[in-house]
Amino acid sequence: MTSVTMMFDKETLRRFSTLTLVSGILMMAVGAVGLFAPGVMSLTVVFLLGWLFMLSAVIQGYLTYKTFRNSFSAWLKPVLSFVTGLLFMIFPVEGVAVAAILLAAYLLIDAFSSFGFAMDYKPHKWWWLHIVNALLSLGLAVLILINWPLSSFLWVGLYAAVSLLFDGVVLTGLGIAAKKAAKEDA
Repeated sequence: MTSVTMMFDKETLRRFSTLTLVSGILMMAVGAVGLFAPGVMSLTVVFLLGWLFMLSAVIQGYLTYKTFRNSFSAWLKPVLSFVTGLLFMIFPVEGVAVAAILLAAYLLIDAFSSFGFAMDYKPHKWWWLHIVNALLSLGLAVLILINWPLSSFLWVGLYAAVSLLFDGVVLTGLGIAAKKAAKEDA
């Protein structure tokens, strides 16, 4: 009996495997399209961010209305979230540049964190993989920053596409493993 079957019954594994396979294949397909059209993927990311900010603003606004409707400061967050989302939608090119800077900042923090973890983990086997991760994150951040904002459309789209592609590969692998585990359990 595998560890997967110990956590789930046969019917749950069957449903999980189907949903996971479908999700994984769709994510791989979107990721693959994004690799060939990183500009389109970048705009998609910015529009998605815009809608998420605006949806968040509506939810925050509803909660503020229900709890603190007379508080000016309580309304700042929903209003700022809505304006941010609206700006992403109205100015998507500039939104891609903003997303690229945020991505570069994230990668720099990831590099710093990975270097630190590698030093803490150093006596153990495979510690050097954290150094490799740190160097890759640092390299990507530098590549984004060198030609920013001109390279924003390339890097935001590629980053999103590669992330979706590999997440899809992982989900597809999990779905296949769950399907096999469900058959073994039968």
